[in-house]
Amino acid sequence: MGYFPFFMEIEDKKGVVLGGGQVAARKVEKLLPFGPRLICIAPVICARIESLAQGADQLTLIYREACREDMEGACFVIAATDREDVNAWAAQWCRERQIPVNVVDDREKCTFFFPALVQEGALTVGISSDGKCPAAASFIRKKVEKELPEGLGNTIEILGGLRERVLSEVVDQKERAACLEKLFVFCREKAFQVKEEQVEAYMDQLLAERRGYWAEEKE
Repeated sequence: MGYFPFFMEIEDKKGVVLGGGQVAARKVEKLLPFGPRLICIAPVICARIESLAQGADQLTLIYREACREDMEGACFVIAATDREDVNAWAAQWCRERQIPVNVVDDREKCTFFFPALVQEGALTVGISSDGKCPAAASFIRKKVEKELPEGLGNTIEILGGLRERVLSEVVDQKERAACLEKLFVFCREKAFQVKEEQVEAYMDQLLAERRGYWAEEKE
């Protein structure tokens, strides 16, 4: 049975990455855009991670072996060291405290998998092979990246900004869903090359039409 793909907010949450090599660097790179408070712990930390830390206030580097106190209060832990005993210790400690833990290249010790990610603005696609074939997940990620329409991420940001107004003005759930669907179709028909004022003008039109319909219904 596969793992359910929860999407959870990690902004300003504590995340611990054990290990300072290239594998750990890839994990840090993927996590930073989501805004967690990351702590990377290893006796030696590669230049790639050090460079990331220079431009990211939310990334703290600790140059030593990890201890239990480092993981206290963590939202998640990633064990990416080159020592199996350290990874196993971290996994066991986290399991006992129900802290989600990912152990690189050791499926059995994971309580969550780190997905292959495709990110375009507010759109995030997570791809997992249940930890059984990372190469397959990477293959699908590349296919998805090629298929995403240019401008889709920006369009989602625009629609997200207008969503609250639709929710406040359209009470009926089905009508609300229909209105939001029409807004998306409007953007799709323009190949997602739209500006906020264009979408807002179309939304004004939709809402005006709905108000006219409601007025007729009351007469």
